[in-house]
Amino acid sequence: MKTAPHYSSATLKQRLSEFLHLRTESRSTPTKFTYILILLTILSFLYLTFSSTGRYAVFAGYSSDGKVAPYTIDYLKGLREVTDGIVYITDSPLLPEEQKKIAPYVLYSAHAHHGEYDWGSYKRGYNWLKNNGFLKKAKELIFANDSAYAPIKSFKPMFKSMSLRQELDFWGNTQNSKFNSHLQSYFLVFRRPVLRSRQFSTFINSVKPQPHHSLYITEYEVKLTPYLKNLGYKWDSYIPNFSKNRISTDPNSYPLTELKKYESQFLKRRTFTEKLPIEEDKAQLMQWLQKKAPKVHNHVITDFPVQTSDN
Repeated sequence: MKTAPHYSSATLKQRLSEFLHLRTESRSTPTKFTYILILLTILSFLYLTFSSTGRYAVFAGYSSDGKVAPYTIDYLKGLREVTDGIVYITDSPLLPEEQKKIAPYVLYSAHAHHGEYDWGSYKRGYNWLKNNGFLKKAKELIFANDSAYAPIKSFKPMFKSMSLRQELDFWGNTQNSKFNSHLQSYFLVFRRPVLRSRQFSTFINSVKPQPHHSLYITEYEVKLTPYLKNLGYKWDSYIPNFSKNRISTDPNSYPLTELKKYESQFLKRRTFTEKLPIEEDKAQLMQWLQKKAPKVHNHVITDFPVQTSDN
């Protein structure tokens, strides 16, 4: 997919200067249209200058049928509200008409089987942003994937809250203490000190095909946090490690606690499968979603009609 147009404030400032210079040299009297065009250019420049977040995202996805699920579109919309651009990489092909659906929300996308799951998509998206100069001035880089319904409401409060944690070099939504304390890789945020690190680039580019999908967790998710910590980088999670001494050390096993107590903006799709042990009442969860997040509730009952039919 072609790169979407992206104009920085510096580019707009240069174009505005060139345009005004040409108008000064022209002998013709400026028309009403000219003044409107100048005004729109100035407004665009001011908008980009003061609304830029300095934040980019790599979004990893997979589609078994070449289509983009409606919940993924909602995720991209929510992510676009808190970023200056998204790179969308899938470990599978997408139909041309489906690529058009995501075009309004992405800077760049690539859709082909690479066999390295989400981490391979993170690697490819990271390298695209780096090679095209977007990371030179980036303040934050997000790694996110399509394994969750998000945002439940909006990502803005979460980023506002974490912006107060300036001592952190990287963070995520949740952490798990299984194997070791580590951030879960469905949502990670890296700040400038990490982005400028040669070691971080080396780690990301060490991703390679594994014989079993579980190894992507043990080799990359589990190892990244202590790897960066040992280099001196500070980290934490948006949601405290409340599940450390519970039956399941995975905080996503307690979706109601995450949503109600900690205002999590994520609900793992595995909640409605047998792949994630859920230690809270799913019927209560569905009732909460229906009342507090009806759009997510509709996605769930559409995607998992059998599992949610009794809830």
